[in-house]
Amino acid sequence: MKKQFWFLAVFFAGALAFTACEKNDTEAISDTDEAVITGEDETAAANLFQDTEDEVDYEIETRDPNDDCPTITVTPDDGSFPRTITIDYGTDGCLGLHGRVRKGVVIVTLTDSLNNPGAVRTVTFDNFFVDDAQIQGVKALTNEGYNSAGLPTFSRSVEGASITFPNGDVTSWQASHTIVVIGGSDTPQITDNVIEVSGGSSGVNRHGVAFTVEITTPLVKSKNCPWVESGVKAITTNSRTRMLDYGDGECDRVATLTFANGFSRDILIRRWW
Repeated sequence: MKKQFWFLAVFFAGALAFTACEKNDTEAISDTDEAVITGEDETAAANLFQDTEDEVDYEIETRDPNDDCPTITVTPDDGSFPRTITIDYGTDGCLGLHGRVRKGVVIVTLTDSLNNPGAVRTVTFDNFFVDDAQIQGVKALTNEGYNSAGLPTFSRSVEGASITFPNGDVTSWQASHTIVVIGGSDTPQITDNVIEVSGGSSGVNRHGVAFTVEITTPLVKSKNCPWVESGVKAITTNSRTRMLDYGDGECDRVATLTFANGFSRDILIRRWW
């Protein structure tokens, strides 16, 4: 009888230990998946808002006069400021910059020419979609003049932003960035510009998990590339921080998420594509 009780005690202890290990493994996998989802959501939001900035620049500064989509309305149209520019892509949408389909309306308000220090460009959206993801929020870009190195510098804020993905999932996002034009500012066209972005952001991913982001190595992006080409972000969720590395300058949609234990996963930016 004593042997039987001893055997049962060992059996239950082993079963409990196995259950605990299995639970810890499940939690670790879930935590990893949540971190990847957060990385995907944050990079998607950042990419979409940068994409709208590139698109507004294109439509205002370098638009082909033969283009019939989108429809652009300028009020007043006498060259004075403040000025409102309405960019209407219609309900069917337009295939445009970086091969993306845009639908709805982008409303741009300018206090002055964005080339002048102190000028503010504010962008809002009306039922606006990029590749079937709906974008909402307010983005303001302010010309801060020149930095100590003599390079054009801008501040950018994004408030009340949300991205509704095609499957109905929603992520929210807000950001405060400093943008320095590190290349191309000495030419009249903007298509050869290269920018460097610093600052941070925060939001809530599609599962309702809050996150914060600090750019630890400035992000570098060329105007003629739809993706961030290099730079590092620290993304924190549930008091855990992971590093997101955009790579060494290649124009692609892959970034690497690295955990504290050295484990890493590649993620695709704008994964719903």
